[in-house]
Amino acid sequence: MNRNLLNRALTGIDDRYLTMVDRKTEEVQTMRQKKLRRKKLFRSILIAAAIMALMGITAYAVSSIHTARQQALRADLQIDENSVSGYTEYAESDRDAAPAPDPTEEARQTEPKIQLISSLQQGDFQTVYFSISPVSEERARSFFFDNMVTEFSYIASNEEIPEDCWYTAGRIEEGIEKSFAHPVPFTEGHEAEHMVERSSPTGLPDESGVQQTVTFEVVDPDWYRPLLMEHSYDPETQSLMLTAMIYRQTVDFSRPVYFSVRCLDGPSVWTDMDTSTEDYIENYAPVYLADYGTVILEASDTMFVSPILTEPVCLVNPENGGNLEIRDIRLSANCVEWKMTHDDAERIHNLDAESPTFHEDFEKQLQWIRFQDEILSSAFLTFADGSTMPLNASPSAPYADGITTLTSSWSGTIDISQVKSITVMGTEYSFPELTPQA
Repeated sequence: MNRNLLNRALTGIDDRYLTMVDRKTEEVQTMRQKKLRRKKLFRSILIAAAIMALMGITAYAVSSIHTARQQALRADLQIDENSVSGYTEYAESDRDAAPAPDPTEEARQTEPKIQLISSLQQGDFQTVYFSISPVSEERARSFFFDNMVTEFSYIASNEEIPEDCWYTAGRIEEGIEKSFAHPVPFTEGHEAEHMVERSSPTGLPDESGVQQTVTFEVVDPDWYRPLLMEHSYDPETQSLMLTAMIYRQTVDFSRPVYFSVRCLDGPSVWTDMDTSTEDYIENYAPVYLADYGTVILEASDTMFVSPILTEPVCLVNPENGGNLEIRDIRLSANCVEWKMTHDDAERIHNLDAESPTFHEDFEKQLQWIRFQDEILSSAFLTFADGSTMPLNASPSAPYADGITTLTSSWSGTIDISQVKSITVMGTEYSFPELTPQA
């Protein structure tokens, strides 16, 4: 099973358990809610649209939904309240904003197209919000309700994207990323009541050669999908709102980024699940249902601040006695980024399934994952008013040049000028005082 299919099967599982399968595994971030609660975004969109109507705004319908979505995202992410840097909004294209004066123009309005809404840096990722249209209600419904029937795949690249470029989701190449777009995440506040248990094969045998599985909990899709449909799809304009998380270590956001989206026929992507990677690539022939075109994506960098560390934070793993050093901790409005080194980093980030010490190395990897999770999950931020905010474990751990990077992220944003300190394994480290941004 190639990496794309394994990632697809294991959606939602800590990808650090899968580093032995492919070192280039796509880093998938899980938006875990802690103290901050997200607003009901789809309700915010409806309210924004209603306000616009009451104010007598008679702009073209697509313009209204674009503005409403933009306003709802800004409010939902608390961009203004928390003086968030690194947030970029994109103007609506002229084709969307102008009314259709004649049948020719009306036909042009129905051409497949992509409209950027906004983007926000979150550690090593750039979260991009965008809409595509027209998307029929039937196709949108198949995306939410019929697993693997419809897929929306994107390419992000610093170079122009060739017409014949494959939209093979889940691949990272030099300077180019290909992956799936997803609905904008949101919460109704009742997820705990609608959790179901799922199991997936890891693709890895145990010492007896028996296929291992991982059991995990997810929000019940039968409950969640109808909410996603209401939240992300506008039937009047046939506009579907999606999001993508682009890995900033692959695509350079100090330069303009070409961003292209296509709709794929799901079965044409996932049919040959037992073929070798080589055969899969050679014979891959995706069926494109719609090409929504390419736009130029520019983004501003977010502001990070580090606590005052006179020296690295040195810790000992209680399971194996190994030494771990936290070299840097960086705080932004929506994440804490951790830079770590430890004794076995090279060994566990390059696991070889054919090695005679594989099972020993795999157990060592789990020991470090558990310790890193304990460090992050027990950490918390303290604000100037005395309130605290717990952090969380990281769903991914990119490794380069001896440094493991972990990210504690949360839904929504905070005002980093109000953060006084971070407590790590019982020790408090102060942040320098910041002046709130204007």
